[in-house]
Amino acid sequence: MTLYQLECFIQVAETLSFVGAAKKLCISQPAITYQIRSLEKDISVLLFERNTRSVKLTAAGQAFYKDMVQMHSFYHQAVQKARDISLADASHLVVGIRKLFDYDRMAQMVTSFYARYPHANVDILPQNDAKPLDDLRSNRIDIGFFYSNEHSECSDIMFKPLYQLGYYVLMNPHHPLAKRTSLVLTDLKGEAVVTAGSASSFLSACQGPSLAELKNAGVDISHSTPSFEGALIMIKAGTAMSILPFLPFAVVPGMVKIPLLNCPSVHIEIGWLKQDVRPEIPAFVEIAKNLYDSL
Repeated sequence: MTLYQLECFIQVAETLSFVGAAKKLCISQPAITYQIRSLEKDISVLLFERNTRSVKLTAAGQAFYKDMVQMHSFYHQAVQKARDISLADASHLVVGIRKLFDYDRMAQMVTSFYARYPHANVDILPQNDAKPLDDLRSNRIDIGFFYSNEHSECSDIMFKPLYQLGYYVLMNPHHPLAKRTSLVLTDLKGEAVVTAGSASSFLSACQGPSLAELKNAGVDISHSTPSFEGALIMIKAGTAMSILPFLPFAVVPGMVKIPLLNCPSVHIEIGWLKQDVRPEIPAFVEIAKNLYDSL
């Protein structure tokens, strides 16, 4: 028995007409008659009683029809499932991540995404802090995370707010200020604040206090390292500190973070290109939004 024979049989059984079934399948009446006769011969069962006036199912044909309709449905379900998996296998989502991001929740996002798209591939790449929007526009990443004041109105990029970050001073736990419950900029007078790269680009990326505000407070901003990792090493070594946005419960191993008062919080948003209409994009965005809405 072939699938084509099965489809011909089901159409004749449902229309009780060889002519009607032939029209539905866009074939000739003799062709469909041939398929039914071949099927009956293959399975050695008479499926229809037919004469010049009518066609009806035999008792065996009725039982056969009930089972074959179900099997035909299973076939189409199997085909659709295979196609879905094939499409998912081809799916490759690249997600950007910012320095000192909420890594635990990023892992939860990816886990939830894989639960929905088990055959997809997700890559995590560090974002360019100096020009983060370029990563999206160059297709280096598909989804990224942005400080709200890193962008104005962008006609080509969609943004959705996720959460707010407060500013903290990150320092060595043995620093004299490490036991304070909060700080203001003037408390950092004479202290070295390290930046990754140029001070202006680093502070711009983090959206923290401006260069002018730091200078007016007497903060030493002459220390910089080429990489963010280098800045963290200096902080851990106790030779400098840094000002960064954090979630209240975020922990940086081997360091303390103390709230910096009088600094407005910054909004973190998730962004993607409007022209990217793959269903995986809104799915990942929805997972991220739901995760932070539940905090």
